[in-house]
Amino acid sequence: MTLKSLTRNLVFPILLLLLPSCADSINNLSKESYMADGFSPLSLTRDGVAITPTAAGSGTAREAVAIGALLNAEMKKRTTGHGILLAASQVDQRIGKDNTLASLWKEMAPHISAHSVRGMEAARSFARILGVRFLFETQIQMAEIAGGAEQVRVYARIYDTRKDRIVWEGIGEGRGYEKIVFPSSPATFGVVAPVAVRGLVDSLYGH
Repeated sequence: MTLKSLTRNLVFPILLLLLPSCADSINNLSKESYMADGFSPLSLTRDGVAITPTAAGSGTAREAVAIGALLNAEMKKRTTGHGILLAASQVDQRIGKDNTLASLWKEMAPHISAHSVRGMEAARSFARILGVRFLFETQIQMAEIAGGAEQVRVYARIYDTRKDRIVWEGIGEGRGYEKIVFPSSPATFGVVAPVAVRGLVDSLYGH
């Protein structure tokens, strides 16, 4: 058998091996970065938690709304039938109807990031009006094509207004491709974002 014919005979089996890699390949890179002593996610709905509207950060307003909806859905799975959970859409509606809430949110929203704790002075009043102890705040840190793959990274923190401190921080991150060969192409935001948000909530609850 010549080298040419051997090469030709090997090409087809190699292609068959590569075909599975043409499917979606989305990696979950989510992680918890901080949890305060004594904090348990089980206390969220017992004492009340409001998911505040996601800050767009490096994403778009539409992407921020999508992240908020995904987070609402994932949190509802964990808290069904237990205590108070105010969804981001509910909080957004309350902000639109209540001038005091709107004013407080204007102080808070620009500082929802891993690099700022300003605006916290307004958080206690904001939570009190909503009737909750905890605020679940999120910001899109990345929603772009990086290294040829779609990458969505969401920073999150939970603020305990009774203790006036952040009690949990984490990152929800998804990265991947729609196809990784022939040629590679990045997945869409709509495919990667659910992986990032699901990973974020899983990291909060420890699995």
